[in-house]
Amino acid sequence: MKKWISVLFVLFLSSVTLANPVVVPDPVSIFAYVMVVGSAILIEACLVTLVLLFFNLSIKPLFFGLYLGNLVIYLVLFLPLLKNDAALWIAEIAVVGADGILIKALSSYGIFQGEDFKRLKWSVAFLIAAAGNLVSYYVGSVMTA
Repeated sequence: MKKWISVLFVLFLSSVTLANPVVVPDPVSIFAYVMVVGSAILIEACLVTLVLLFFNLSIKPLFFGLYLGNLVIYLVLFLPLLKNDAALWIAEIAVVGADGILIKALSSYGIFQGEDFKRLKWSVAFLIAAAGNLVSYYVGSVMTA
């Protein structure tokens, strides 16, 4: 019960502070920005991990790999594209592509594979990445509304 209360508290705080994961904030709202971006990436990593369980991947290393990978993609790819005045849809396509590559790469290493691992196709990796990013974008937009 304590876990749910803390999750609801974090979601409530981030929705009250009106942060936006697409716009780089000023230093005054950095805490809210970190909460919203962290929550959106966390939800995406959880969803993608759950979907990838159907391919018999190992849950703990996969979740941490996806979370850290998505955080790096956000900081290294997404934010620089937005700072260079690239269109949002171009940045989103680049992120989905990078996420698809991340998912396929993680699934090919033994540490992320379970006992009855089923090989992951490139098209499936990109579809899962698109679904994860769609949910991540939705979570970020709901939390900032």
